Amino acid sequence: MPELILPTFDLTAYMLSFTVEALTPIEMGPFKGSALRGAWKAYLQTAYCTAPLSTRQDPLHQQMCPVCYLTEYESGPESRRPYTFRPPLTDQQRFEPGDRFTFGITLLSNAMVLLPYVLLAVREMGENNGIGRKIGPKRQRGKFRLVEVRAMHPFRKTAEIVLAEGSTEVRPPTLSITAADIAAETQRLNERFKTEQALRLRFLTPLRMIYRPKGAERSRLMRRFAFPVFVQRLTERLFSLAATHSHHAETYTRDALRQTVHALLLLASEVAILEDRTHWWDVHGYSSRLGREQPLGGLVGEITLDGPAVRPFLPLLLWGEVVQAGKNVVKGEGVYQVNDAAERPIGQAAN
Repeated sequence: MPELILPTFDLTAYMLSFTVEALTPIEMGPFKGSALRGAWKAYLQTAYCTAPLSTRQDPLHQQMCPVCYLTEYESGPESRRPYTFRPPLTDQQRFEPGDRFTFGITLLSNAMVLLPYVLLAVREMGENNGIGRKIGPKRQRGKFRLVEVRAMHPFRKTAEIVLAEGSTEVRPPTLSITAADIAAETQRLNERFKTEQALRLRFLTPLRMIYRPKGAERSRLMRRFAFPVFVQRLTERLFSLAATHSHHAETYTRDALRQTVHALLLLASEVAILEDRTHWWDVHGYSSRLGREQPLGGLVGEITLDGPAVRPFLPLLLWGEVVQAGKNVVKGEGVYQVNDAAERPIGQAAN
């Protein structure tokens, strides 16, 4: 069996949390990520880039246009995009004036310099364009105001104010998640495995993964959780992100990916699933790029894995908690938590 040398993934992630308050009634479906991200992207492109679609997809244009750097990596593999959305994790679908809800945007590495665009787009899409379904006599989308923005650190249990309620001063975040944070959290979890024998993955939004079984002619949806498939697709996503957005992109080569996946899959086949409490959530959203409804269904629920056997995968799994996993992460899919994440309350925001 080859020796497992897992890359550290030279990435920096900024997890931002947005609290907003409804100004008029807002109606969204049970999965809200698609509506939020669609409105955010539409405002960015309308307000800041008038180039035709063919130009926006040009790699040189993407490097020169800040908006297209964020949004038009869609012309390539989804895993390259420098942001993800985390939708509101609430069953509430109608928000009356005064109701508040929270959603998140994670920016990767150099995308943090575009924070002013990100904040303005959230504010303007809420106050001017609106989100959700067109309702009421005037058939208008619901409006909201931006209340507060925080930077969150899920492993240190801390948060800091980026934009305080009632203020116009934006404080650039200092909280970020790096390879050093992943290493520290890995060490903490390894200590737990001295007394615990199981690790839990809690999928909070649909996990949608497509894979091609060996020898098969067509790709398939992973409708039942398979740890080797999960590991392979997550590894490919992290390699793609690091090759595009890290400071040492040249180290994340195809050969390095192939060797890493080969070693991981040999170990992944030995990880037992102790309990599978996932189910398929069949949801849909509208894709403006495709001009049609898009299936967004995936697995939600909880998987319990053999703790000692899964230890080599901890850095990979923790990175996945930060950058999300599977398809449609820019629309809020693939949000999950590792082990005791449900008992990891975010601390008070720093003043």
